[in-house]
Amino acid sequence: MTAALAALLLSLGAAAGADEAAGIDINKIRGPKIRELSMLIITNPDAQIMAAEAGELDVLGDITRPSDIDRLSGSKELTLSLARGMHAFFLLLNNEAFPWDDPVVRRAAAMSIDRGSIVRMIFSGYCEPINSWLPPVSPWALANSTQDIYDPEAARKLLSDNGYLPDIAGRLTAPDGRPFPTMKILTPLARMAPTTAELAELIADSLNAVGFPVETEPMDFSTMIARLDRKEYMLAVLAWSMGRNPDSLYSFYHSEMNVEGGYNMTGISDPRLDGALKRLRFAPDRKSAETASEEAQRLLLELMPSVPVYSRISVAAISNKWKNIFTTDKITADNIWTLLTAEPRDGKMRPMTMLLPEEPRNLNPFTASSAYSWQVLGMIYESLLGTNPYTLENMPAIAESWEVRTAGSGESAHTELIFTIKRGLRWSDGSPLTARDAAASIGFIKENKPPRFFDSVKNVRSAEAAGDHTLRVVMNGVSYWYLDNIAGLPCFPEKTLAEIKDWQSWTPLDEKETHGPAGLLGSGPFTLKSYRAGEYVLMERNPHYRLLGEEAK
Repeated sequence: MTAALAALLLSLGAAAGADEAAGIDINKIRGPKIRELSMLIITNPDAQIMAAEAGELDVLGDITRPSDIDRLSGSKELTLSLARGMHAFFLLLNNEAFPWDDPVVRRAAAMSIDRGSIVRMIFSGYCEPINSWLPPVSPWALANSTQDIYDPEAARKLLSDNGYLPDIAGRLTAPDGRPFPTMKILTPLARMAPTTAELAELIADSLNAVGFPVETEPMDFSTMIARLDRKEYMLAVLAWSMGRNPDSLYSFYHSEMNVEGGYNMTGISDPRLDGALKRLRFAPDRKSAETASEEAQRLLLELMPSVPVYSRISVAAISNKWKNIFTTDKITADNIWTLLTAEPRDGKMRPMTMLLPEEPRNLNPFTASSAYSWQVLGMIYESLLGTNPYTLENMPAIAESWEVRTAGSGESAHTELIFTIKRGLRWSDGSPLTARDAAASIGFIKENKPPRFFDSVKNVRSAEAAGDHTLRVVMNGVSYWYLDNIAGLPCFPEKTLAEIKDWQSWTPLDEKETHGPAGLLGSGPFTLKSYRAGEYVLMERNPHYRLLGEEAK
């Protein structure tokens, strides 16, 4: 972490929030304390800020505009929290098209972009310039992930040494005499994503200064994604919200994922990188995973299939009317732990209000893909394991313990996962939650192949319950990541799955659905009480939630 960022975290009170959270033993948390959570749908950014200032919103997350951060930091009614996020913004390069088919050119482009100035100009320092394919907060990121590689003179020399010379007009030409074509950076429309559009302009200016003839091409975001899927582009800007593990690099940069609609949008194909990424994805243990992760990231630095630009700092605001707010250096106040621990300072219980910045629209958990849908669904459904907010390591949730085994040898070697399900768990309708529900959930996803979850189960050989409290999952092959793939899946009641005839057209909000509130029967801390499009989603406390103390039930 840079000294400037550390000072920023301290100045906005993140350190104080982390100290408060550090005094909370997550194993002793009993909650939620609140009975209702009202998620207000406010899509206009200015209206969101005004609602927080007026006391209509208790929790406002994902604040990105520096002017809003500065404005809210001066409020006596609100407290801001900051944390390094699992976010990364990239300049994508089409590695299959001239001139980006040469890694020398790609490395020169990376050295031409002044990330530090971009962050200061657009984000007033509320972001980190990066030189890494994993966010700096990730424990797997290389130690030099925030190193400043901006050096336009070195970029020009690298190009010149390899035969890429400017013509009389300053436009670069290839060693065979081909002039660089005018290349366009695909970017969302300024009215939809003004910051991203401005970023693209600054990146284009940096590249032009070194001789790359670059312009921007704003367009509808869905059209832009379709062109990226088909590799009908030269350059594009795109951000990813990444997971905590580095095996996602396989999806982004392995040649097998270079298919239409695949995550390998750059089209990179390199045997050395493929080998390292395959060793990473199928690493049998932590040590092997660490070795393969470092090798893959160093090869990415050499090959430069895309250009990392910055990682955004997460910022959230919460009303001072609430106490026991949970923050750490890794999570801001708008998290599930705050919803479990928060209580009104005056002792008068009332609903907590939280921003939902877009309409959730689809609440079918098998087809919902937006973050806004899962902001709701994530409070209803739980997984076998959770994530420790201090360490980002696995911790018990539905499963109280787990074991990873390697069975067989040679080509028949495979991973086996054994989960022990906590006793006494119940779904929100009061019916028992058992290992059979978890096994049915894995089997349903394996059979029906919903895109959001299928990659996690495609290597499952079998998932079986041995009684009510033991789940055994047998995988094909060996991988250190199989545990997280399976343990992170949402669990559904077997009885609900048995009645779903068509998972793609299932409408859990249909009043005729019988399993749970509006058809959404889960084991998470909240259930859906009502949803009024354009206004709010109202959640109520799950009376059978596993962390709810007996005195609150």
